[in-house]
Amino acid sequence: MSRDSNATRKRLLDAAFAEFAAYGIAGARVDRIAEAAGVNKRLIYVHFGNKEQLFDEVLQRAPAAGAESVPFDVEDLPGYAGAIFDHLVTRPDLMRLRPWKLLERPSATGLEPDAFRRKASEVAKARSSVAVLLRRWSPPTS
Repeated sequence: MSRDSNATRKRLLDAAFAEFAAYGIAGARVDRIAEAAGVNKRLIYVHFGNKEQLFDEVLQRAPAAGAESVPFDVEDLPGYAGAIFDHLVTRPDLMRLRPWKLLERPSATGLEPDAFRRKASEVAKARSSVAVLLRRWSPPTS
């Protein structure tokens, strides 16, 4: 039976996500991560280098599991906010990972500002389009 390194890597990342959400870097144990993933702990070092690099990899994946997994709808911002809230209620691990990230890696990762900039740009374009339409269709003032 051949080994699937991508599947092993995914199992390690999933197990690490749960471990870091529960304990942060300082409290996380590579033994527990390896056991939860069903692999030898040596594979953590093979795939990720060390526990800190594994934590950073988990943080890189977090936006995709969090707000980025909820479709952004510039036409329904209240609905989008509600959808994010509902999603995070079903994923308390994401809510626990965020404070650990702020405590243990307080600087912003490259993904956070990019995601905020993209959404802000979409909102600005939508506002601009609405303003143009309102000017076009507004009755003349006398």
